[in-house]
Amino acid sequence: MDRQRAIGATLILAFISLAGCISLQSSQAQKSPSQKNKDRQSITLRNGAMTQGTTVPNYWHQQWVGKGKISVTRDTQIFKQGPAALKVASTSGPAKGQAFQLIQGSPNQSFTISGFAKSTGRVKVNVAIQSFSKKSRPLQFRQVQYLHNTQDWSSFSQEVTLPPKTHKFGIVLLLEGQGEAWLDEVKLTGTNVKNIAGKLEKSSAPNQQDSTVAKKQPNPTVPTPGHYPKFPQAWQKLHQQHLQQTQKREINVVFLGDSITRGWLKHKKLWQKHYGKLDAVNFGIGGDRTQQVLWRIDHGLFDQIQPQLVVLNIGVNNLWQDGYGSEQIAAGIEKIVAAIHTKSPTTKILLLGILPTGKQLKSPKREKIQAINSKIKQLDNGSAIRFLDMGSNFLEPDGSISKDVMPDYLHLSRQGYQIWATSMKKTLSEMLND
Repeated sequence: MDRQRAIGATLILAFISLAGCISLQSSQAQKSPSQKNKDRQSITLRNGAMTQGTTVPNYWHQQWVGKGKISVTRDTQIFKQGPAALKVASTSGPAKGQAFQLIQGSPNQSFTISGFAKSTGRVKVNVAIQSFSKKSRPLQFRQVQYLHNTQDWSSFSQEVTLPPKTHKFGIVLLLEGQGEAWLDEVKLTGTNVKNIAGKLEKSSAPNQQDSTVAKKQPNPTVPTPGHYPKFPQAWQKLHQQHLQQTQKREINVVFLGDSITRGWLKHKKLWQKHYGKLDAVNFGIGGDRTQQVLWRIDHGLFDQIQPQLVVLNIGVNNLWQDGYGSEQIAAGIEKIVAAIHTKSPTTKILLLGILPTGKQLKSPKREKIQAINSKIKQLDNGSAIRFLDMGSNFLEPDGSISKDVMPDYLHLSRQGYQIWATSMKKTLSEMLND
C-alpha cells in the first residue's frame, strides 16, 4: 500500500511539473512575438553598407596597428553590394592591424551582428566584437567570423552578449599576415545600441584666420574633418592633394599644421633655400585645429609614407571660441603625436610650441598658450620627440609683436618665416643627422 501511495504521489508531482512547463511555454509563446517586436529592433548602423566616405568609409576610421604596415580604404572595385566595401590590407610584407567603428554599449547587453567578409592572400582574418571599459581598457575580443587565406564573400550572423563593465565596443575587421580583407553590409539587431563614432558628415572646421569660425567645435581629441561653409569641397580637396603627394614622391620631412604652416607656400624661394634639399612637403591647411589633423592622419596621411621627420605646429586655432581649457588642447596635441607614431613608428617629431598671438604681452591668449606649451613640453624624450618653443624670437623686448613679423599679430610675414627657419635650424639638423 505504501508503495502504491508513493508511486501515485510521484505521478501527481510529475503531472504538476509537466503542467507548469506547458503553462510556462504557453506564456512564453504568447509573450514572445510582441516582446521581440518591442525589445529587438533593426539598428541603423552608421555606414554599414560603406556608401559614405572617400578614401576611407565614414565612421570606420578608428585603426590599430600591431605589426608592419596596413592601409584602410574604401574599395569601390570589390564589394558584396555596391557602391563600396571596407578594405584592410598589408602594404609591405606581413602585418597585423585592424579598422573598426565604435558603438556605445552596456554590461550584459545582447544583440545580433550580421554581414559579409572576404579575404585574399596568406592571411588570418577576424570579424569581431571588441568590448571596452569606461576607461577604454579592452575587456573581451569576441570572434564572429573567421577567414583563412583566400575566401570569397562569406556571410555571418552571430548573437553577442557584452561582458560586465562594458561601456563601448568596436566592430572590428582584423587582418594578420600578407594580403587583404573586406567587410560589407554590416547590420545590428538589438536594443539601446548607440553609435558613438562621431557625426563626421555634420562636423565643421573653424577658421578664425579665414573668417569662417564655427560656433561650436568637438573636443580637441576627437578626429573631425574640416569644412569651409562658403567652399564646401575645398578642405577635402586639399586633403586629397596631400594624399596624392604621398603616392607620387619620396617624402623625408613633413611640415604639418594650420595656415601658419601653410603660409610657407607664399615664400617659395625661402622654403627652397632652407628645405628644398630635404625632400620636404607642406601639409598645412588653413583653419585646422587638433581635431582636423587627427582626422587627416586617420584618413591616410601617413598610410603610404614613413618620413624621417615631422615638424608639427598646431593648436592656435583651438584658442578661438572652443571653450576648452589648456589641458584638453594639450591632450589633442599629444594624441596627434601618438597617432603619427602609430602610423609611422620610426618617424621623429619636432614639436613646436604654439607661437604667441595678440599685439601686447598681456594679450588674452598669451597665458593660455604658455600653459599649453608647458604641458606638451613634457612629451620631449630627447630623441624621437623634441620640443622647441620659438615664441620669444618673434617678440620685441617689451613682449609685443611687430607688424613686420606678424602683420595681423597671428600670421607670419617673410621676415617671420625667416625667424622660424633660423630658430629651428639647429634642432632640425640634429634630428635629421642623429
